[in-house]
Amino acid sequence: MSTLFLAVGAAGVATAAPAAPNTPRVALGGCSSFPPTPCGEVQNNSSRTVRVSLNWTCTADTGNIGSTCPKDIKSVAAGHHIGGGSVDVDAFEVPTGCTFAFDIDGLNLTRGAGWYKFSSLNTVTIHRATC
Repeated sequence: MSTLFLAVGAAGVATAAPAAPNTPRVALGGCSSFPPTPCGEVQNNSSRTVRVSLNWTCTADTGNIGSTCPKDIKSVAAGHHIGGGSVDVDAFEVPTGCTFAFDIDGLNLTRGAGWYKFSSLNTVTIHRATC
C-alpha cells in the first residue's frame, strides 16, 4: 500500500529547480513560496467529517488507528476542503468500521480503517464514506 502513494506522487511530476544562492526560502506549513512547492490537499465530498494530519512524523506511509504518526490533526466537514496554498495536508484517517472511496489525482481507490499518508504533490478527493 505504501508504494502506491509514493508512485502516485512521483509519476510524471517535474520538481522545482533549487533556489539561487542568497535567495530567501520561506517555509509555509511544509510547502515553500520560493521556489514554489505544492501543498497536499483533501477535498471531502463525502457525507462524513474526515480527520486529517498536517504533520506526519513517521517514515511509514500508513498507520493504524491510534498511531502516533499523525500530529496537528484537523477535522474537515462534509463538503469542505483543506490544504493547498500555504497549508500542507500530509495524511487522512479512515475511522474504525468505515471504508472510504477516494481518488488521488484521478486514481480511484478504496481503503478501510487506518491513516494514509500522501505526497505534497497530491490532491485527495474523498467521495464516499461507508460506515
